[in-house]
Amino acid sequence: MKAATPVRQPSSRVTPRAVALGLIGVLLICSVEAYSDYWINNTWLAAHHFPIAPLFLLVLLVLGNGLLQSSRRVRPLSSAELTTVWSMMLVTASLPTLGLAAYLIPTLVGVTYFATPENEWAELFLQHLPDWLVVKDRQAAADFYEGLSSGRAFPWGVWIRPLVFWSAFTLILWWTMACLATLFRREWVERERFVFPLVQLPQQLVEPPPASRRLPALLKSPALWIGALIPALIHTISTLHYYIPAVPEIPIRFSTWSALRERPWTELRPLDFNFQFSTIGLTYLMALEVSFSLWFFYLFYKLERVIALQTGAITLYYQDFEPYREMGAYLVLFLFFLWHARSHFSRVLRRAFGREKEPIDADEPLTYRQAVFGLILGLLLLTGLLMLAGARTFWLMLAVLAFFAVVMVVDAWVVTRGLFFIHGAFKAPDLFFAAMGTKGFGAENLRVIAFPRRVFFRDRREILMPHLVNAFKIADYPGLSRRSLHGALWIALLVGMAVSLYAYLRLAYAKGAVNLGRSWIHVTSPQEPFRELAGYLINPRETDWLRLSFVLAGGGIMGFLLLMQNRYLNWPLHPIGFITVGQFPLYNIWFSIFLGWLVKYLLLKQGGLGVYHRARPFFLGLVLGESCIGGLWAVVGLFTGKGYNFLYF
Repeated sequence: MKAATPVRQPSSRVTPRAVALGLIGVLLICSVEAYSDYWINNTWLAAHHFPIAPLFLLVLLVLGNGLLQSSRRVRPLSSAELTTVWSMMLVTASLPTLGLAAYLIPTLVGVTYFATPENEWAELFLQHLPDWLVVKDRQAAADFYEGLSSGRAFPWGVWIRPLVFWSAFTLILWWTMACLATLFRREWVERERFVFPLVQLPQQLVEPPPASRRLPALLKSPALWIGALIPALIHTISTLHYYIPAVPEIPIRFSTWSALRERPWTELRPLDFNFQFSTIGLTYLMALEVSFSLWFFYLFYKLERVIALQTGAITLYYQDFEPYREMGAYLVLFLFFLWHARSHFSRVLRRAFGREKEPIDADEPLTYRQAVFGLILGLLLLTGLLMLAGARTFWLMLAVLAFFAVVMVVDAWVVTRGLFFIHGAFKAPDLFFAAMGTKGFGAENLRVIAFPRRVFFRDRREILMPHLVNAFKIADYPGLSRRSLHGALWIALLVGMAVSLYAYLRLAYAKGAVNLGRSWIHVTSPQEPFRELAGYLINPRETDWLRLSFVLAGGGIMGFLLLMQNRYLNWPLHPIGFITVGQFPLYNIWFSIFLGWLVKYLLLKQGGLGVYHRARPFFLGLVLGESCIGGLWAVVGLFTGKGYNFLYF
């Protein structure tokens, strides 16, 4: 058993002016982001767990703070204050888009707008849903998608009750994530000492400047600025090409789609070779076995698809084998977490029940008693809300939510290892659909679970829990009280939620959701859960033993990988690669991950740790340069009304 890690004594608490500055950043991001992403069609300011908006604003704040170093009137911001501001912006950056508003609002109104006599949605499920759960007013739905007619008042009345219900659901869900983050933080940060690649650049930006200097030491590194200059110049030239076609473009994306036209090689598509500089830089910060496994398992997954096509099992592979195998892997990995951290969780439970006298949770975001009982209460309240909405089986809804809690923990673990873009090939309720059949799951339960299944369970690229874990990690560097920071984050989340929902609704009614960019978010996505639901209700299924066998297979493979990793020090395959192969983000970033791994491997092999550390500022510069130039051109797009998206995720 490992020796207990001494409890860190925080030296700083959140200050009022840090919260005020953080809220300014939150208001700016949440009021502008949906307009920038969906109307101007700028580079996405969030869309994953390393959002560029908070980093861009943090850099501006750090530069402005440098000007205050010699001021006698205004005290410069401390590292703890800068950390607070960045953390508040981090947890709210996704709320105007895929983290909340862009999935929640269209789903609540799309069920009415897209209901037709032909698809029979009204008869199958719309009439069975409570009037306060969704927007049933057809005129309000038409105005949302087609634009508010001149002279018509904004229909706030039809939105109040659905938004109150689902906002309550969202807040309780976030609370369960905060409880889980508290329970796992100490194990990951202090006992297993994960390196948290996504936190390293912000951490160095908030460091106090050396004596007689205005800026952090990192910003004085020539290697950093060389690294930053490369993506800044390339993306600037490409953006100017978009605005002025006579300016030459520097290609950084190379598709093999047209070359792979013969069967079975069509199943390798897309196999793109994209240069994403921030991905290369972040990969350089990952452990080698993690980055190697990400690209290795991805290419192995492509080979699996070729074999599946050759054997005629390609449909089975996509719809059943891949997602259900991933479910089994998630379950076994979570059980491994519990077993591996059993001594930690033993102390957590003793502390929660008053048997551990040492204040091991003195600087956790929550006390362990609050986290343990808060998690239980949160899951029960979420289940109660689903029952209020019309679900009929309490234990089943609770089981679905408990499995989603498992998914949240594994996703947060993946992000702590450095993969900033996650998605998932499965949805939490699908495990129960396979085990019970949709017939056994029940029509009432199916109708209600369709909403969180689309809004919260499907696309996890901006799920909150990894942001919380990263925020609690960066608090270590300036000695910031995590409990104090936790309170500031909730202020940011409450304000960010309100502003994001309002901003998205105003945008949709002003422009018409069908006219917004990325139409798959506003038009295709809201129909997906209800098409599936109609199929389940019309053609109910029995228990699917084949899919359950794939769950067992995925669990077995994950168990083997964990066994080999823990038994053999030189075992090269990390389990993270196995659970991310079917996630579409790797389509875009696998080659950049490969490049980051290759450069790090060669530098370590040829020059050792000394060369690795000397080169590190250059790769941090790649991340800084791509993020900041993306933010800068997004600002330009807001003023020109013509945006260019050069960071594809």
